[in-house]
Amino acid sequence: MFKKVLSAVLALSLMAGVTGCSGGAANSTASTAAPASASAASAGSNGAAPSGDPIKIGYVSALSGDTALWGQAGLNGMKLAVEDLNAKGGLLGRPVQVVGFDGQGQPLDSVNALNKLIDQEKVVAVVGTNFSSCNIAMAPVADTKKIPLIATAASSPQVTVDQSGKLHLYSFRIGFTDPFQGKVVASYVINKLKFKKAAVITDIGDNYSTGVTGYITKEFTDEGGTIVAKEEARSGDNDFRAQLSKIKSANPDVLFIPWVYKDVALITKQAKDLGITCQFIGTDGWDSQDLPKLAGAAIDGGYFCSRPGFNSPEAKAFAERYKKAYNITPEAECLFGYDGVMWLAQVIKEQNSAESDKIRDGLEKTTDFKGFLGSMSVDPATHNPTRDAAIFQVKNNTVNFVEMYSVK
Repeated sequence: MFKKVLSAVLALSLMAGVTGCSGGAANSTASTAAPASASAASAGSNGAAPSGDPIKIGYVSALSGDTALWGQAGLNGMKLAVEDLNAKGGLLGRPVQVVGFDGQGQPLDSVNALNKLIDQEKVVAVVGTNFSSCNIAMAPVADTKKIPLIATAASSPQVTVDQSGKLHLYSFRIGFTDPFQGKVVASYVINKLKFKKAAVITDIGDNYSTGVTGYITKEFTDEGGTIVAKEEARSGDNDFRAQLSKIKSANPDVLFIPWVYKDVALITKQAKDLGITCQFIGTDGWDSQDLPKLAGAAIDGGYFCSRPGFNSPEAKAFAERYKKAYNITPEAECLFGYDGVMWLAQVIKEQNSAESDKIRDGLEKTTDFKGFLGSMSVDPATHNPTRDAAIFQVKNNTVNFVEMYSVK
């Protein structure tokens, strides 16, 4: 998904110094396997509890800081997946273990965390992150060290394919891409909501926001819409009134706000204070149960595009299990964590191997993985999944599922 744009200098330095990266701020760890009693009580299909050296799966995400609720949710989801696998005999007769390191939502810290997982923990694959800039930085490391890396909600095309168009052989993703959600949002506004005149405000310091803005505006105009105002700001500015005043003067029907939910709350509150009454539209950066809490009535009626979330019977049941296990409201990232482990488990079973190169081959050949986030297949040329998008509306202080939406 999001985070600050990665400069060319940083990218080069990360690639050049990859073998020496360790420690740093990525020192928060979490490791879990099912308790021995749970594994013994629920033996696998061969009638035996898992034994031997564990198959280690790594996790990198923000486990501290402003976006830790997502990172912790992903890790918690992975823990529950491991619990389920070990209760059924593990994988290939061996127990499964998850090891998490804190990348703090930052590229350098995420690279450090990835190196520690590979070099010290000897993981066979890694899940994470949900930040595009972090995965863009980690992709060359995964390629060099030949360890499969599955991004969760990181949506930039460059997560799996570099700027020159070359495929990162060891990078994959569960979530959809920025071009896809840009197309979904633009099409929905034009064809379902019947609005033709839009404005957009962009976080110029965030490659997620700038990338999605470009795709939205292109698709919106291609569909026959008109962009009447384009304004820029930066996360952390906290006062967006100057930009919003210009947008108000343009009198749009719709205001696209492709930002992370905490900034969305500030922007929509200030927009309402200025008397802006148009429809607010967002992307998957809005996808948090905290958004209506932070924005209050200002966000009421706003639409956004994301994954299906907790709207299938299976995902709803998992949400209840999650609440009982952790005594907190689940974030959608826990579904990514669970599905990431289960996708790897499916591949390991199909390949009859926990070797990283065999796992990579199996991920690339995926044609039908069914998880809490729905069914998906993988395009071998891009490593991007094929899946539908979900439309949500914030109404009466809650995030409500509206419908699944497909675009050609």
